[in-house]
Amino acid sequence: MNPTPDPHAELFARFRRYLEMEEGRSPRTAREYLMDASLFSRWFRERHGRPPRWEEVGSQHVRAFLASLQAGPARMGRVLASLRKLFRYLAEVEGLPILKDPTEGVKRPKLPRRLPVYLTPPEVARLLEAAYKHRSPRVGLRDWALLAFLYGTGLRLSEALGLVYGDVAYQDGIPHAVRVRGKGDKERVVVLSPTAQRALYQWLKHRNLEGHPTSPYIWSHTSGPRRGEPFSARAVEAMVKRVARKAGLKDWQRITPHKLRHSYASALVEAGRGIEEVRELLGHSSISTTQVYVHVSRRRLEEAARALPDVLG
Repeated sequence: MNPTPDPHAELFARFRRYLEMEEGRSPRTAREYLMDASLFSRWFRERHGRPPRWEEVGSQHVRAFLASLQAGPARMGRVLASLRKLFRYLAEVEGLPILKDPTEGVKRPKLPRRLPVYLTPPEVARLLEAAYKHRSPRVGLRDWALLAFLYGTGLRLSEALGLVYGDVAYQDGIPHAVRVRGKGDKERVVVLSPTAQRALYQWLKHRNLEGHPTSPYIWSHTSGPRRGEPFSARAVEAMVKRVARKAGLKDWQRITPHKLRHSYASALVEAGRGIEEVRELLGHSSISTTQVYVHVSRRRLEEAARALPDVLG
């Protein structure tokens, strides 16, 4: 038997369009929000024998739904965020008479604190060396430049691949900063580190000579049938794993472009930069998101312990 069609299918389609077009959410994020909203709607129908009338949904329904999922804290938190976004949309965009957000007062599950996986500067250097030593000099330059740029800016992969020529600011003919469109289509300016400057300068020399003359994308194919098209995220992710394996890095299967973002943030904090500075460079909306990088290395702990004056003679 086919499942009963969701009577709110058209509403959810509008919700999805709103997330993607007005809030600038990625298609993947919009799908996840929609899946959670549909799951709640189906649960309500099965429990109460009718579709939910949104203005009558209360916090007791939300709590009962979350309890029925029997999911971990991360999944529960995402579902709660999806429902919160749904009810805000229903009230503010659809104009439904929702007097009180039913997710209000429902506490988000506390996530276990986990330090992000990151590469140390020597490990990043090994990664870059392995990338450069490709049998094809063209491929070697491409992989080296992109990896060095990702590490040297801390950009999300989607942010880097979306860069166009007009986003680059120069000083004395050298790339100095890039204008980035981040989550929620928010713009920020990221000043380039020396590593990112060198990588982008070398890549642009090659890109200007061999790349498609009318393509605006910086990180785009310079040859073949896809010449001028931006690199795909999937291809870059596969490249990172290939290079990490070649470099002999531990747990190379877990190394992703996003780990270079973690490595960038961790290196800055280790170098003594303030958490607020790092937050702005990463484009985090909340300082609590950046706070996870304030970890101390074993080396610094050992140095701190050895600094205690010896009273035993």
